[in-house]
Amino acid sequence: MRRSIRIVGTIIIILIILSLIEVMAYIESQYLVSYCIGFTPLTITDSYESYSRRYNPRLGWLSPQERVDTSGSRYIPAFMDPKQDRACVALYGDSFTEGFGVDDEHAWSNVLSLLLHCRVANYGVSGYGTDQAFLRFMDNRQAQARVVILGFLSDNLMRNVNQLRNLISNTTSCALKPRFILDEQGRLTLVPIPHLTKKQFEDLKDHPDRVLRHEFFLPGGQSGYHKQKFPYIWGIIKSFPILFRNMVLHQGTYYSLYQRGHSSKALEVTGAIMEKFCQEAQNRGQHPLVLIMPTHVDLANYRRTGKWVYQPLLDLLAAKKIEFLDVGPGFYQYLGNDKLETLYDPNTQYHLNEKGNWLLAKIVYDYLTQKHIKVGDMEETAIRWE
Repeated sequence: MRRSIRIVGTIIIILIILSLIEVMAYIESQYLVSYCIGFTPLTITDSYESYSRRYNPRLGWLSPQERVDTSGSRYIPAFMDPKQDRACVALYGDSFTEGFGVDDEHAWSNVLSLLLHCRVANYGVSGYGTDQAFLRFMDNRQAQARVVILGFLSDNLMRNVNQLRNLISNTTSCALKPRFILDEQGRLTLVPIPHLTKKQFEDLKDHPDRVLRHEFFLPGGQSGYHKQKFPYIWGIIKSFPILFRNMVLHQGTYYSLYQRGHSSKALEVTGAIMEKFCQEAQNRGQHPLVLIMPTHVDLANYRRTGKWVYQPLLDLLAAKKIEFLDVGPGFYQYLGNDKLETLYDPNTQYHLNEKGNWLLAKIVYDYLTQKHIKVGDMEETAIRWE
């Protein structure tokens, strides 16, 4: 009798311990979901009707109309009228290109306009991959700027092999996007946004694999991402390689995607998009430039290791003879021993603050000057950060 009681007591204690571990694993997985590390949140809350009204069948989404001028560019206070002031430079990219987190006056596109004495049109859109930025450039044929700049951030590497942004972001609005793949001959091929029926839209939330044929971040797939579900401790264990890179090595979720021959082909696809961008710009008589901007994680990693995580991309661009400007060394030199918050704002998910936007504009201006790329009236202008 006493033996039976001891066995039952031991079982109860084990169950309590396992329950506590599972509760802790659940709490931890919720934290990781909020940062999109290893788990796919897929908390799509909008209806099929609202999604249908909002989405752009070519690009997925555009900047809100109240934030752009009649040309589709972000407002440029230095040159407000796009009809009167023709753009000398056009920018394409994501939120770093857009200047998310600062007002129009302090966005780097406006600061660069003041330095160049001509209008710098800003077609950056938050959340865009290099693929969407390239497609927007392709569709924007009326913007015949002398110089066209394609901005790149390490996060774009993930977006360039992604069809549903909700799988790598905690957004709650359905954010389907196009992407490019490489065929067997290595040619760049567009995979457009799937046109969803209402049934497919509802199915997407629980079974994205039934709709998305070219999504690298499908739960349980090669990416190592998993859908949050019971038992949560097992999900934590399966996601350990991603968690180790992010939380111990501080390398960023995209770190492994920079490897040549990675199963995602993210590096190769990104390089092919950039090459196509440059070819198209040159065909239009424009001067293309790829702009590499470091995230705060990239910069912190460089401080520790002395190596840029995106070096494989720089090597690939050099091999393809694509002109690029790496902003990383300029940021590193400017910061010295100062905190990253000098340039990056934690309140805007570490986007560039006003000083960071100013520095980015100054680095681009200096590059255009040193390379003798004639853009507007490039007289020296005293715009300094106080």
